[in-house]
Amino acid sequence: MKVCVIVENSVRKPNGFNVKSEHGLCLHIECGGEKILFDTGQSDLFIKNAEKMGLDLSEVDYLFLSHGHIDHGGGLHHFFNVNSKAKVIMHRAATCKYFAKILGVIPYYVGLDQKLLKERNGRIIFLDRNTSFSNYIQVITSFPKPLPLPKANSSLYVNHNGMLVRDSFNHEIILILTEDKKNFVFTACSHSGIINIMEGVKRVVGELSISAVFGGFHTYNPITRISESKEYLENLISYIELHCTNSTFFTGHCTGRKSFVF
Repeated sequence: MKVCVIVENSVRKPNGFNVKSEHGLCLHIECGGEKILFDTGQSDLFIKNAEKMGLDLSEVDYLFLSHGHIDHGGGLHHFFNVNSKAKVIMHRAATCKYFAKILGVIPYYVGLDQKLLKERNGRIIFLDRNTSFSNYIQVITSFPKPLPLPKANSSLYVNHNGMLVRDSFNHEIILILTEDKKNFVFTACSHSGIINIMEGVKRVVGELSISAVFGGFHTYNPITRISESKEYLENLISYIELHCTNSTFFTGHCTGRKSFVF
């Protein structure tokens, strides 16, 4: 398996490809002879960076959108312009209208392009249950949430019957790729809480077979610029140390620098 980070919140300076960064995430994955894109970032930057990295996005076979936020699916219409064959997979609920509240009161649209979703729905596969696309590609659409979601979600809302209510993140999907009897988990933001997600994944693939996990922990709120509490981070670290000893975590994006070095 080969995983290339096309878009992330920051880049190493200098970097050999002269790629740029933005608040968002886009990963290019090669697994089982397939080429997979996981999210697009929020603009066409993923296309520009991919060109610099020598990645041909017209050859991508699958695009998985982790959830319905612009920093993960804002580049969707640009992807359609460069790729005519890939299946685009997202949760059905990712088509809802999502908002962030600035200063706690001013709603700002952060959802996907509603017009585009209607125009291109022939290219999109909408999921509402766990689904396997092959013997090595699985998507989890639901998982238990016994533990509280990150407080960094507090600024995020969804339009429900004309009213803005707190987002429950039922539109979040988790991608599991299997290679050489090892499972690789892609979570993007982990809005549902990385511990809840890992417990859900273990129910599907087993506790000892998760080789690596890629994605942010959403322990930082980019709107309020507040990180999760020390207690939350200590509980997260303890869980990983106790229950994920066979797994390697590759995190970034919405984890936040303060949490990353905690």
